[in-house]
Amino acid sequence: MNLRFWSWLAVAVAVLALLPGCGKTAGASAPVFVKDDVGIVRRVNPDEKNVYLVFTAHFSENDNGYFENFDGIVPVLNTLQEKGVKGSFFPTGVCFVQPQYQEPIQRIIDEGHYLSAHSYAHLVLCENGETLVSADSLARDFALMEEQLKRFGLEKKQYYWLIPPYETCDVASRQNMEALGYKLLNPSPGPIFGFDWTTPDMPSYKTIDQMLDRLWELEESEGLNGLILLIHAMNYPEKEAYERPYNHLGEIIDTLKARGYGFRTFKDVIAAEQ
Repeated sequence: MNLRFWSWLAVAVAVLALLPGCGKTAGASAPVFVKDDVGIVRRVNPDEKNVYLVFTAHFSENDNGYFENFDGIVPVLNTLQEKGVKGSFFPTGVCFVQPQYQEPIQRIIDEGHYLSAHSYAHLVLCENGETLVSADSLARDFALMEEQLKRFGLEKKQYYWLIPPYETCDVASRQNMEALGYKLLNPSPGPIFGFDWTTPDMPSYKTIDQMLDRLWELEESEGLNGLILLIHAMNYPEKEAYERPYNHLGEIIDTLKARGYGFRTFKDVIAAEQ
């Protein structure tokens, strides 16, 4: 009798595993995406009180990293480690070949964060309604990017979610990247940390206090469920340490935790898509 019972149970479990939604890790339901007019994901699971911290960077070879660099990566990793939070990282492929970033990039992987990229050379894909990069040129750039990710032991199935260079994309460029096997996300509209490169002489200049105030105003007015929050892991010139958003990452994490938010990465998204 016992043998017959366990035989039937094994069959039942096997059948259930084949049914839609069965056999997945508990809680890993298919993700829900909010997309913009171009078809790029801007929020993930908006009914869940989680925030997706994403960090981008580029290294400008023409000035040896003076204006754009990945110099904020170690402070960011240290803060995430201290707070017990995981993030999603999208440096350009150029960052991967700089000697000073080899150990920090390996830390991203070893410490369980999500690592993808941001193209190889930070191409400007489109401007004023015109697509500037052909499908062939994009494929060549992405092949270089993939070589670097492979060098760190990653396969495309681990990093196929990426942010377009300059967080700018048109429909044709999106379709070209999708044809290469990628899915696209961009920072959620609302927060203004992307203005961290501006200086006081610019009309668009924003102070860090304005950036933080804007984030908390958004949280109070509409909530941050599923928010994709971009913070550059770069040291822009002429910026005091206080004005760099990543130096306020601990404060941001603590405040979000106090307001009941959790944190997710695009590793979680990929796991839920399986």
